[in-house]
Amino acid sequence: MPDIPTLRLGDYLSAPSSIFLAATAYAHLHRNDLAWWLAHWTNLHAQALTQVEHRIHPTARIHPTALIGEEVIVGPGARVWEFTSVRGHTVISPEASVGFNCEVTNAYVGARTVLGHRIGINRTLLGSGVHLSANVTVTAIHLTRDMGRPDRDALLRLPGGLYRCGTPRFGALIGDHTQTGSNITIGPGAAIGRHCQVNSHTAIGPTHVIPDHHLVSPDLRPTHRARPLGDARDR
Repeated sequence: MPDIPTLRLGDYLSAPSSIFLAATAYAHLHRNDLAWWLAHWTNLHAQALTQVEHRIHPTARIHPTALIGEEVIVGPGARVWEFTSVRGHTVISPEASVGFNCEVTNAYVGARTVLGHRIGINRTLLGSGVHLSANVTVTAIHLTRDMGRPDRDALLRLPGGLYRCGTPRFGALIGDHTQTGSNITIGPGAAIGRHCQVNSHTAIGPTHVIPDHHLVSPDLRPTHRARPLGDARDR
């Protein structure tokens, strides 16, 4: 039988360096396979809530108009700005910033990551130092006749074969230091490597996997075109 592909989160995300999450499963996030993490995420987060000293760290700055759910963990120095909603099993890591009028649900937001304004992410993992500009949406389920009961599992096309995420609810995995322009749609079910750039008005559809250090640009089709960063067309 052919080998079943695996997707190690550490190939995309750095381990949290802050002691804030040191006693939780998030400290070992990078050691896990994506499908395993998605299957256990809710329970692991529930445990983390009992293990952190402060669910919302005293040095975090939350705007009075922001809504923070009872299960959300917010790290030291993190900021959540006006009219933003953060809920579900979400971690806002140290020094991360969630901008104006965003919706963040069931997500891991890495250290020093910046979400610009009007960002929507769901069931998504973002590495450290990521920057998403305005109007970036990560969708978590395929369009079906009954959106309340999604039944189409998320898949990724890895070099070693088709990878099954084991759930119909998965947005994207976005690696450390990836940067995006504005008006971008990602997923459901996509993986973008470290140090990538995604140009404005790009759609990265289901199953797509973008390697590290790639530039992703829109073309005439409702998909995308990726090429390594630093080739002649970038000069």
